[in-house]
Amino acid sequence: MEEYPTPVRIILLLKKNNYMSLEEMASSLGITKMAVLNHITVLEQNGSIGRKTVKKNVGRPSYVFYATENADRNLGSISETMLDDFMNYMKMTGREKIIEEFLKDRYSKVRSEYAADLAGKDFDAKVRKLALLREGSGYYPELKKSQENYEMVEYNCPILAISKHFGIACSMETGMFENVLDSEVKSTHRQVNGYGACRFIISRREENHH
Repeated sequence: MEEYPTPVRIILLLKKNNYMSLEEMASSLGITKMAVLNHITVLEQNGSIGRKTVKKNVGRPSYVFYATENADRNLGSISETMLDDFMNYMKMTGREKIIEEFLKDRYSKVRSEYAADLAGKDFDAKVRKLALLREGSGYYPELKKSQENYEMVEYNCPILAISKHFGIACSMETGMFENVLDSEVKSTHRQVNGYGACRFIISRREENHH
């Protein structure tokens, strides 16, 4: 996350931790409170971040900050109003099949590209490479290893507007991960269901695990 621009790092931090004070953000990001405040001011103006008053027993009340639904747009999401309207139109006019065919074609192409990049690598290298590919596509992933499994959390969904109307996009994505990684992939959280991120648990297939 360190390599991302500071405004993006702030949004990702708030999507991950919900409410945070200036002090907490400054500490996590390794920058001054004033530097955080400068970025927060801009992010509040464009609607990416909101603030909530926390009353104290003594002294002045303080504030904690949170990422709003508009934050995704500043992470490169294409979930704009027009696309949302277009998805509604396609459903209302009975043309869901066109979108489904588009999604199948898209995931088929992406799967081929990923498979080529992951070819010849072992399980660990494949997972790390997949995270890099997703980063390059604007999903802002975070990868953690715990014992035998990997946890990949993606803090942005560039196709959120489509996924909201066509849940098949999410299942196709999980299936694509399983295919290119030749592993078991379980989706536990989805932004389309109101979570701040999409979370995947990636583990070796039993037959591949020695």
